Amino acid sequence: MHRPTCMCFATIRQYLLLVLLSLSASMSLLAQEDFVLGTNSSVPLMPYAIDLRGQDKIVIPLVRVSNLFMVEATVDGQTGNFVLDTGAPGLVLNQTYFDGGKLAEATAAYGVTGGGTPVYRYTADSLFIRSMAYNYVRADLAQLGHLENARGVKILGLLGTNLFLDMELELDLANEVLILYRTDKAGNCLHSADEADSGVPDLELPMTVDNNLLFIRGNCDKKKMRFCLDTGAEVNVLNSTSGKKVLQYFELTTRSTLRGSGNQQLSVLNGKLNKLAFETADFNGMPFVLTDLSALEAAYDTYMNGMLGYNFFSKGRIVMNFQKETLKMYFYN
Repeated sequence: MHRPTCMCFATIRQYLLLVLLSLSASMSLLAQEDFVLGTNSSVPLMPYAIDLRGQDKIVIPLVRVSNLFMVEATVDGQTGNFVLDTGAPGLVLNQTYFDGGKLAEATAAYGVTGGGTPVYRYTADSLFIRSMAYNYVRADLAQLGHLENARGVKILGLLGTNLFLDMELELDLANEVLILYRTDKAGNCLHSADEADSGVPDLELPMTVDNNLLFIRGNCDKKKMRFCLDTGAEVNVLNSTSGKKVLQYFELTTRSTLRGSGNQQLSVLNGKLNKLAFETADFNGMPFVLTDLSALEAAYDTYMNGMLGYNFFSKGRIVMNFQKETLKMYFYN
């Protein structure tokens, strides 16, 4: 699998902490938050050596809070809720509960609404997720109090993509369970093959790993589109720069305001995209919010037509294999 050459939590000059979106599934909130965190730097975030205690399959219950899904984990002796967040390249810890972080040189936090606040880095001695054990995990510290207040729950942090790169991830939101399978170097599951790949998937797509973010491609009226897979986004997001051919199919329903981690605000449009397909599977009419993602594209040195969140992941059981770079979906209906 191609490993990115520009991601790390090490000190570098062009390091950015990004806060994407925490948006209401009902799309009726007037004060919505920047949320998912990521980094952009010049050294790869490599997968961690994980002690699975001899197990090839780990079953992890999910706790649903609105359209966020929480996993119980323990970092440096503190146990609590962590958001499962493939929109974050790595581990992010809530600065309210973890101190001792070091200021990252020449760094700042940025989001869709703006930014510029300092970024602090922290090394966790230990991280436990069920029977999985990690040592010396690098993390960013961020203020997540606005998210806790909005959802009424204590949140210790976010669990990002590079914690799971050497595993196959099965996400079943309907049954509120996350299943992780240990794989070999070729991406083959070491557990019995009758589990995650049971049956014929309704949808199978190539999935690329770019800067420890996950991307799949779709199309709108034959126009190719590139979407970031973000389990931490409560709704889908459509980039307002996607072009007239795409935007003509966006049906506006309401307007609202996205509030950032500071005083920045940004107007967003709530609606649905009436023409969207992935391979031969139609996803017409799926809800999206429309806003400008140019700042995120510039920070990651990539491009995206949008982000797929809860509205996408709730369509079916999803199996993501990071080594083979494939996504499979088994529709619920």
